[in-house]
Amino acid sequence: MNISYRQATEKDTAAIRSLLESQKLLVETVGTALTDFYLAIQNEAIAGVAGFEYYGNDALLRSVAVPASLQKKQIGSHLVDWMLSLAKQKGVKSIVLLTTTAARFFARKGFIIIDRSSIQNEAIKKSNQFCGGCCSSAACMKLDL
Repeated sequence: MNISYRQATEKDTAAIRSLLESQKLLVETVGTALTDFYLAIQNEAIAGVAGFEYYGNDALLRSVAVPASLQKKQIGSHLVDWMLSLAKQKGVKSIVLLTTTAARFFARKGFIIIDRSSIQNEAIKKSNQFCGGCCSSAACMKLDL
């Protein structure tokens, strides 16, 4: 599988929005400076997307999506591995995420379920994702790097 990874540019905004909407994920920060989106590219086409919001030494991982036609091919798994490596390079100490459908997937990557109230980074607690963007029944997960 020949996949490369890169940070998204403004030209990718419409494609990112379309992919996230197709997977019923939030798009409120697409095209803004709040979320840095990264892409998995295969044959010059977007094969996956994921985003980071950076809050000091912590990051919020969000919007991990792969087109339906490419799912079950480990693209999402490899993209998340790449994102974790990127976070380490950037000096991120911990990564938090919210998920309603992929807790088992992220547990295999080392994330553990935590209570939202245990998050100490106030900026993450005030992010769009935590303030109504993602439903209160979503699992909150954390990985210390």
